[in-house]
Amino acid sequence: MTTRIYLIGLMILLLTSCAPAAETPEAAVVSPLQVILVSADFAVGEPRISFAVLDGETAATNISDIRISAVELGEDLTASDMAPSWTGEAIGYTDYEIPYWVFYPQLERPGYWGMIAEMDQTDGTTTRADFVVEVQPTSKAPAIGATAPASHNRTLATEPDISLLTSANDPDPALYQLTVADAIATGRPTVVGFLTPAFCQTKWCAPVLNSLEAARASTGDAVNYIHIEVYDDFQKLTVVDEMAEWGLETEPWVFVLDGNGQVVNKFSGPLSPAELLAALESLS
Repeated sequence: MTTRIYLIGLMILLLTSCAPAAETPEAAVVSPLQVILVSADFAVGEPRISFAVLDGETAATNISDIRISAVELGEDLTASDMAPSWTGEAIGYTDYEIPYWVFYPQLERPGYWGMIAEMDQTDGTTTRADFVVEVQPTSKAPAIGATAPASHNRTLATEPDISLLTSANDPDPALYQLTVADAIATGRPTVVGFLTPAFCQTKWCAPVLNSLEAARASTGDAVNYIHIEVYDDFQKLTVVDEMAEWGLETEPWVFVLDGNGQVVNKFSGPLSPAELLAALESLS
């Protein structure tokens, strides 16, 4: 089966803003649902792409399944009579403040890719929405399999005032005990989150710190957890050096390291406790 799509305009989201889904063809039924891209930094291979589905201004709660098809676009952002190069199912996570979906397409070349989301609703209808992602040759963030930077981030040992280490309202001191270098030296898996709960620009990012705390409550001391606040000055909003050290231009980001300090998973955008714990299962 071939698919003809016209994805007009660019909907690339860097977590500092939200944009509507790209337009569908005039012949197609206009979807009442909006697909909002909520992750960033996609590279050739099998990038994690996450999105939310809105019905108006609220999260759509009547979706049972979503199938995604990926079509490579030309320079004019159109694809004509071209069969999708990849089709697969998106995974939904409802244990997050705002439900979201994730898929891992196989994308062989950099450039613009059109994503066709076919959404099965609980009333038996299927709705389609299209969106665009830009794929880079490589990710700016540490790649899966790479050794993570052995950062010497601030901790309670170097800054005893926890209110200067995090913008969280009720921070857990356990997340500010170790540098990344210290954590790697323990030989245990480590979760590193680059987060700014009070200053994140969208509603998708603040609950990520809650997910780290929930995962820690489940795994205990078997896993190291580190929160690196994005800003080192909450008045001037100057960015910590570790953001550049890790190649990060957006937030939130969460990295899962194995006992040797290698990146085994990385997450841009929303991250639920269930998705994080699933990533840690392979390390137990």
